[in-house]
Amino acid sequence: MSKEIKVVVMGSKDVGKTTLMENLIGKIGKVEHNGTTVAIDYGNIEIDGKKIHLFGTPGQERFEFMRELALKGTSLALMVLDASRGITEEDKDIIKLLESKNIPYGVFINKIDIGNIDNGEIHNSCNPKFVIRGSAMKKEGLDELINKIMDCLHS
Repeated sequence: MSKEIKVVVMGSKDVGKTTLMENLIGKIGKVEHNGTTVAIDYGNIEIDGKKIHLFGTPGQERFEFMRELALKGTSLALMVLDASRGITEEDKDIIKLLESKNIPYGVFINKIDIGNIDNGEIHNSCNPKFVIRGSAMKKEGLDELINKIMDCLHS
């Protein structure tokens, strides 16, 4: 039996994690409170005959315990950053969590249509397996993102 492939989508509040997941896997189940996504059901995508389970985590710091739970058994994490904000302190905390648990991760720089975070800033702050620039809302960079996720899972 092959190992379950689990990818956890993480990032601070309002970076576009839910939009990214919706555009990768279609409609997803989510629980909102006061306009904030507090829980995201996982969804599946199948690529090259491999089923990948995508899990989302809330962006608010107060849900840190949910991030910890979601990371159990994770094959790869995907850190979503907002190009208009750069790397926030909360983003740095999430990156520290990933690196402390030795979980490989990639970075999707979202909202490139409204901001321009420098790739150098990313590489100075963390050590991702890949960095992809795109727009979840406009569905830009998603094919490249899927390819990079698959490359990481094959290596």
